[in-house]
Amino acid sequence: MNRSSLISVQVMIGALLLGLGGLGRELAQGTAERFFPETGYTVREPFLGFFEALGGLSLFGYPITPMIAEPPYQVQCFQNACLRWDPLAPPNQMVQPLPIAEAMGLGSPPIPPQPNLLSRPFRRYILETGHTIRGMFLAFWLRHGGSRIIGNPITEPFVENGRVVQVFQRMKLMWDPTAQMVRPISLGESYARMRGMNPRVPARVFPTPSTLQVHVVLHRSVLATGDLQTITVFVTDEESQPISRARVRIRVPGHSPLLLETNDAGIAEGDFIVGAFPSGSLVEVHVTASDGFRQAEAFASFRIWP
Repeated sequence: MNRSSLISVQVMIGALLLGLGGLGRELAQGTAERFFPETGYTVREPFLGFFEALGGLSLFGYPITPMIAEPPYQVQCFQNACLRWDPLAPPNQMVQPLPIAEAMGLGSPPIPPQPNLLSRPFRRYILETGHTIRGMFLAFWLRHGGSRIIGNPITEPFVENGRVVQVFQRMKLMWDPTAQMVRPISLGESYARMRGMNPRVPARVFPTPSTLQVHVVLHRSVLATGDLQTITVFVTDEESQPISRARVRIRVPGHSPLLLETNDAGIAEGDFIVGAFPSGSLVEVHVTASDGFRQAEAFASFRIWP
């Protein structure tokens, strides 16, 4: 092969590689976005990776605004929260949920510190905001990024429209007694309206999948340290049909978790020895059940006496 032919081949190979590189970039860009026909908006990077890694629709809801430039930031609101991209932040903190609940003035005055809560496994006093988190709200908060994603609590739990809710800096949560789980409330929609962003609420939302129901019975409501407590867990679907072979995890303060499985009647039962607690303490027992596809949580409590 002469020199000119060799140069021609090299040029062709270079052009081919360049073309493949361009195609690769186009494919990468094409897959770095997700369109939601429910609202007609697309979630792109830098928000898409954050959105999907932290729970997607189940935590943030559908996008209800486009990506909006607020130099030097980019902002996009979802049903339950609003995300902001800050190019000046450290790389792992460039995307963060905005503290929309604080911006909307939804907080309440702090309560005095409660040192006795600092050692309770299912209650926590947050010094930064002067409020407590407990029970299922605490479990949800810890599971979904804590103060970085949900924010710290800015109210105590309270009843709103017949539901127990609690407001955090970045989101508002409610206890859903039907599904026996904590869910975010559509605070992002309220914030977007307040800011004049004209949010587009989903025209249709897919039906909520069938949920598990977990019922917990503690056989004794008052015990002393060293007593034997028996717990019965009954797992059903939303039509009260028993779920067999559901995996049950029981968390008892001072004990390793009890791991059980329901029988054909949807029942799991176990025992534990009551640990050392001050007289008068209320001990909370938390239960998580899963059939491999769905998960639900519940809790019960007993009193230490004398």
